[in-house]
Amino acid sequence: MTNLSIEPNGFVRDTFRCLHNEYLRKNHTVHAYAEPNGSQKKTSPSSLWFFCMSHMKNLVDMPFKDYIHPEGDLYNGYWDHCSIEKGTFDYDLMEEGKVFPTVLYAHHETILTVACIVKTSESPDIVTGEDQLALYIYYPTEDNIEEFKKHKEVE
Repeated sequence: MTNLSIEPNGFVRDTFRCLHNEYLRKNHTVHAYAEPNGSQKKTSPSSLWFFCMSHMKNLVDMPFKDYIHPEGDLYNGYWDHCSIEKGTFDYDLMEEGKVFPTVLYAHHETILTVACIVKTSESPDIVTGEDQLALYIYYPTEDNIEEFKKHKEVE
Protein backbone atom coordinates (compact mmCIF):
# COMPACT_ATOMS: atom_id res chain seq x y z
CA MET A 1 0.00 0.00 0.00
CA THR A 2 1.38 3.41 -0.93
CA ASN A 3 0.88 6.69 0.86
CA LEU A 4 -1.04 9.07 -1.34
CA SER A 5 -1.02 12.78 -0.76
CA ILE A 6 -4.34 14.37 -1.61
CA GLU A 7 -3.75 17.92 -2.77
CA PRO A 8 -6.55 20.45 -2.94
CA ASN A 9 -7.59 20.68 -6.58
CA GLY A 10 -6.60 23.64 -8.71
CA PHE A 11 -10.07 25.18 -8.57
CA VAL A 12 -10.02 25.28 -4.76
CA ARG A 13 -6.51 26.77 -4.59
CA ASP A 14 -7.42 29.30 -7.30
CA THR A 15 -10.57 30.26 -5.37
CA PHE A 16 -8.56 31.03 -2.22
CA ARG A 17 -5.86 32.81 -4.25
CA CYS A 18 -8.57 35.00 -5.82
CA LEU A 19 -10.06 35.75 -2.37
CA HIS A 20 -6.54 36.63 -1.17
CA ASN A 21 -6.12 39.06 -4.09
CA GLU A 22 -9.58 40.56 -3.53
CA TYR A 23 -8.85 41.33 0.13
CA LEU A 24 -5.41 42.80 -0.67
CA ARG A 25 -7.29 45.97 -1.58
CA LYS A 26 -9.17 45.97 1.74
CA ASN A 27 -6.65 45.00 4.42
CA HIS A 28 -2.99 44.31 5.17
CA THR A 29 -1.44 40.85 4.71
CA VAL A 30 -1.01 38.42 7.61
CA HIS A 31 2.03 36.11 7.45
CA ALA A 32 1.34 32.75 9.16
CA TYR A 33 3.85 29.94 9.72
CA ALA A 34 2.46 26.43 10.14
CA GLU A 35 3.75 24.65 13.24
CA PRO A 36 4.68 20.95 13.14
CA ASN A 37 2.42 18.62 15.08
CA GLY A 38 3.66 17.27 18.39
CA SER A 39 4.32 13.76 17.12
CA GLN A 40 6.95 14.90 14.61
CA LYS A 41 10.58 14.03 15.29
CA LYS A 42 12.88 16.99 15.83
CA THR A 43 14.67 15.99 12.62
CA SER A 44 11.55 15.84 10.43
CA PRO A 45 11.41 18.34 7.54
CA SER A 46 8.52 20.25 9.15
CA SER A 47 10.30 20.49 12.53
CA LEU A 48 13.63 21.57 11.06
CA TRP A 49 11.95 24.14 8.83
CA PHE A 50 9.93 25.64 11.71
CA PHE A 51 13.01 25.70 13.95
CA CYS A 52 14.83 27.76 11.30
CA MET A 53 11.86 30.07 10.71
CA SER A 54 11.42 30.71 14.42
CA HIS A 55 15.03 31.94 14.55
CA MET A 56 14.96 33.89 11.29
CA LYS A 57 11.58 35.59 11.79
CA ASN A 58 10.07 37.33 14.78
CA LEU A 59 7.11 34.99 15.33
CA VAL A 60 4.27 35.44 17.80
CA ASP A 61 2.58 32.38 19.29
CA MET A 62 -0.83 33.20 20.76
CA PRO A 63 -2.50 29.99 21.96
CA PHE A 64 -6.24 29.82 21.28
CA LYS A 65 -6.12 33.05 19.24
CA ASP A 66 -5.15 31.75 15.79
CA TYR A 67 -5.73 28.50 13.92
CA ILE A 68 -5.26 26.93 10.53
CA HIS A 69 -8.87 25.98 9.84
CA PRO A 70 -9.89 23.18 10.09
CA GLU A 71 -6.33 21.83 10.24
CA GLY A 72 -3.02 22.13 8.47
CA ASP A 73 -1.44 19.65 6.12
CA LEU A 74 -1.45 16.57 8.36
CA TYR A 75 0.21 14.39 5.72
CA ASN A 76 3.28 16.66 5.74
CA GLY A 77 3.50 16.95 9.53
CA TYR A 78 1.39 20.01 10.44
CA TRP A 79 -1.68 20.54 12.58
CA ASP A 80 -3.91 23.54 13.23
CA HIS A 81 -1.36 25.57 15.19
CA CYS A 82 0.58 28.40 13.64
CA SER A 83 2.65 31.42 14.59
CA ILE A 84 2.12 34.87 13.14
CA GLU A 85 4.96 37.12 12.02
CA LYS A 86 5.15 40.06 14.42
CA GLY A 87 3.69 43.26 13.03
CA THR A 88 1.40 41.56 10.50
CA PHE A 89 -1.59 41.12 12.84
CA ASP A 90 -2.82 42.99 15.93
CA TYR A 91 -4.58 40.67 18.39
CA ASP A 92 -5.86 43.69 20.36
CA LEU A 93 -7.93 44.97 17.43
CA MET A 94 -9.88 41.83 16.56
CA GLU A 95 -13.36 42.44 15.07
CA GLU A 96 -15.60 39.49 14.27
CA GLY A 97 -15.99 38.95 10.51
CA LYS A 98 -12.99 41.03 9.49
CA VAL A 99 -11.03 39.38 6.65
CA PHE A 100 -7.30 39.53 5.90
CA PRO A 101 -5.31 38.32 2.92
CA THR A 102 -2.90 35.74 4.31
CA VAL A 103 0.27 33.97 3.26
CA LEU A 104 0.52 30.54 4.91
CA TYR A 105 4.04 29.12 4.93
CA ALA A 106 5.18 25.52 5.44
CA HIS A 107 8.38 23.68 4.51
CA HIS A 108 6.91 22.29 1.30
CA GLU A 109 4.51 25.01 0.16
CA THR A 110 3.46 28.63 0.38
CA ILE A 111 -0.27 29.27 0.07
CA LEU A 112 -2.11 32.47 -0.74
CA THR A 113 -5.33 32.32 1.24
CA VAL A 114 -7.51 34.41 3.55
CA ALA A 115 -8.07 34.61 7.30
CA CYS A 116 -11.18 35.74 9.14
CA ILE A 117 -11.83 36.70 12.75
CA VAL A 118 -14.37 34.25 14.15
CA LYS A 119 -16.31 34.09 17.41
CA THR A 120 -15.24 30.79 18.98
CA SER A 121 -17.79 30.62 21.81
CA GLU A 122 -21.22 31.98 22.60
CA SER A 123 -20.00 32.66 26.16
CA PRO A 124 -17.85 35.70 26.90
CA ASP A 125 -14.34 35.34 28.29
CA ILE A 126 -14.61 34.72 32.05
CA VAL A 127 -11.76 37.13 32.80
CA THR A 128 -12.39 40.04 30.43
CA GLY A 129 -16.09 39.62 29.69
CA GLU A 130 -15.34 40.17 26.00
CA ASP A 131 -16.27 37.91 23.08
CA GLN A 132 -13.89 35.00 22.54
CA LEU A 133 -12.39 35.60 19.11
CA ALA A 134 -9.74 33.84 17.03
CA LEU A 135 -8.11 34.31 13.65
CA TYR A 136 -9.05 31.38 11.37
CA ILE A 137 -6.59 30.90 8.53
CA TYR A 138 -8.36 28.89 5.86
CA TYR A 139 -6.44 25.93 4.45
CA PRO A 140 -7.70 25.49 0.88
CA THR A 141 -10.31 22.73 0.95
CA GLU A 142 -13.69 22.60 -0.75
CA ASP A 143 -15.50 22.62 2.61
CA ASN A 144 -13.62 25.74 3.65
CA ILE A 145 -15.06 27.81 0.81
CA GLU A 146 -18.48 27.55 2.47
CA GLU A 147 -16.99 27.94 5.99
CA PHE A 148 -15.30 31.17 4.91
CA LYS A 149 -18.52 32.54 3.39
CA LYS A 150 -20.36 31.74 6.63
CA HIS A 151 -17.76 33.52 8.83
CA LYS A 152 -16.87 36.61 6.82
CA GLU A 153 -18.48 39.95 7.47
CA VAL A 154 -20.82 38.66 10.19
CA GLU A 155 -23.52 41.21 10.90
